Amino acid sequence: MTPQLPRFPHLSRRRALGVAVGATLAGALIGSLGAPIASSLAAEPVDLSGVTLRVGIFEDVTRDAIEATDVLKGTPYKIQWARLNGAGPTVQALGGNAIDISWGLSDTAPAKASAEDRQNWTAQNAPIKVVALLKPLDEDKFSNSLIAAHKDAGVKTLADLKGKTYAFNEGGNINALALLGLAHAGLTLKDVQPRLLTYDATSTALIAGAVNAAPVTRARVADALADGTLIELARDIDVGFPGYVSVTARTGALDDPKLSAAIGDFLNRLAQYLRWSSTHPEETAKSYVKTQQLSERNALSAAKAKAVTLIPVNPGSAGFEKEIAATEKLVKAGFYPRAVDFATVVDGRYADQITAGDKPKTN
Repeated sequence: MTPQLPRFPHLSRRRALGVAVGATLAGALIGSLGAPIASSLAAEPVDLSGVTLRVGIFEDVTRDAIEATDVLKGTPYKIQWARLNGAGPTVQALGGNAIDISWGLSDTAPAKASAEDRQNWTAQNAPIKVVALLKPLDEDKFSNSLIAAHKDAGVKTLADLKGKTYAFNEGGNINALALLGLAHAGLTLKDVQPRLLTYDATSTALIAGAVNAAPVTRARVADALADGTLIELARDIDVGFPGYVSVTARTGALDDPKLSAAIGDFLNRLAQYLRWSSTHPEETAKSYVKTQQLSERNALSAAKAKAVTLIPVNPGSAGFEKEIAATEKLVKAGFYPRAVDFATVVDGRYADQITAGDKPKTN
C-alpha cells in the first residue's frame, strides 16, 4: 500500500495575514506535525494578498517535493518559482531583482560576491543577505556534498588528483569544496586540469567519465555511487567545510515590509516542511523518482542524503560560528580573493520564525 503524505495545515486567511508579521507562526504545527505552537502577534496584520514572492531553486525536485504536501497551501501571498543553474546566475538574479529569495544558494556565494566587488560590501550596503542555513540532518553519514572520482580514472585518494581533469562550477560551494579538497592534499589548481562546467553539467560529465573527478552534490549522484560508477574520495566535512547551503534574500525585499513579512512566513513553513521531510524520506523519495528518474532504492538514498533542517544564521548561533571558521579557511585556499567578513552578508531577523517552524513533533 502506498503511504500517504501528511496533510499540512490550511491557515485561515485572517490568521495567515496576522502571522506574516508575527514573531512566530501561531498554530502552524498541527495534525501529523504535532501540537500547535503558542505565539503572540507583535504587529498589526499586513495585507499580503497582492504580494508575489519569487523563489529561486536549483533542482526541480525541490519544488515537486514541497508541493506534494500542504505546507504552502493557504499562503496569503503568491509564490512564483524560478529554476536557476549555479551560484553565479542566482547571485545575478538576486542582485538584478529577478527573484526575492533563493532556496539552496551556496552559503559562500554572497561573501564571495562581496570579495569580488571593487570593495567589500558592508552590512549597510550589501545587496543580498543570507537569512537562514540548511544543515544536513546526518552530517557524518549523509554529507551534503563530496568529492568523487570516476571508477576508471585511477583516482583513489585526493592526492591522486594530481594531473587529472577536475570539474566544478564557479562561484559557490562546489567551487569552494574543489579548492579545499586540493588544499587538504597539498595541491592547488596548478596541479590539476580544471574544467569549468555548469552546476547541472558537472555531475553528468563525471558519471559519463568525461572528467576524472569533481566535487558534487550527493543527491545528484546517488545512483552512480550505489552502483560503483563513482568512488567517494572525501566528504565536505572531511576537508573543513560545513556543508551548508542557504536561503538568501535580496536586501530590497528585506527592506520592503510586505515582502519581508512574506519571507518570514515562507521560512516558517519551509522549516516545518524540512523537519518533516528529513524524518520521512520514503515519502520524499517519490519526488526523486519522478523528477530525476532514479530507482526507488536510489531515490531513497538521495532523499536521505538531501535531508536537512533549517537553522537561524544570526550572529552567535552555532551555524554562524561555523561559517566564520570556514570563511577563514576559504581565504587561505584562495576561494575568496581577499579577506571578507561573513557577518556583513547576514540578516538574522527571522530566527524566531525558523526556530518555531523547526520544532519537532511532540506526542
